[in-house]
Amino acid sequence: MKKQGVLIVIFMLIFTTNCSNELTFEDFKSSVNEINRKQRELFEKSEEVSKMIRKVNQKFPGEKITFDTSLGLSSEQEEKLLSLIQNEKNVTTKGLLQELLESEEEIFELKEDIQNIQDRLPKPYIVKRGDSHMKIAVSYLMDVEGLEKKDARELVQRVALVDEMVPGFYIWLYYNSETGDFGTYVTQGEARVNPNRVRYSIRKEKLQEAYEKGLQDAQQDSLATETQQMENLNDSQ
Repeated sequence: MKKQGVLIVIFMLIFTTNCSNELTFEDFKSSVNEINRKQRELFEKSEEVSKMIRKVNQKFPGEKITFDTSLGLSSEQEEKLLSLIQNEKNVTTKGLLQELLESEEEIFELKEDIQNIQDRLPKPYIVKRGDSHMKIAVSYLMDVEGLEKKDARELVQRVALVDEMVPGFYIWLYYNSETGDFGTYVTQGEARVNPNRVRYSIRKEKLQEAYEKGLQDAQQDSLATETQQMENLNDSQ
């Protein structure tokens, strides 16, 4: 009961000043999809930057540069990069340094775009350890929108839910009592991993487990068949 009470307080703080009825469901859905699209771009660009930084650090071992997607390059690192670009004579290396600087600026712009979209939406719920998409969505409909538990669960069961929750993910929730529209989506939020990446990793792991189990079962079946054939051969002799 204590945890449920904490959830109610959190929801009220988030949603009392952010009414989801001020925008249409289509606007809400397209905005969240845009956030997801830009966060995928951000992830891919961050991967590129990490590879470029490894190359730069190999060429300039005395000028160690690090990169954190959530923080980007520090002002000191940017100054260091600019200095390397100005002093570099090799055209290929200079191009690599310039590309790194431009890519870092693209990441900054993507983060700004994502924040601007998020600012137009109702505040999301930030996932904590032990949260589930189902539980948060049902609690929102009951505690904020005033639906009965049965009605809330029926609405939630109609939408696609994300099973793999990571602390820091954002859960976006929308309900319009006049139209009956309800939607909920998950984005990367403050986590360091994208929901699609988590889903892919877990799915790949499960497929590998299934493959290994299938291989093991096939080997056991083959061994059983060979054993049976040997027993039949011995019986015939």
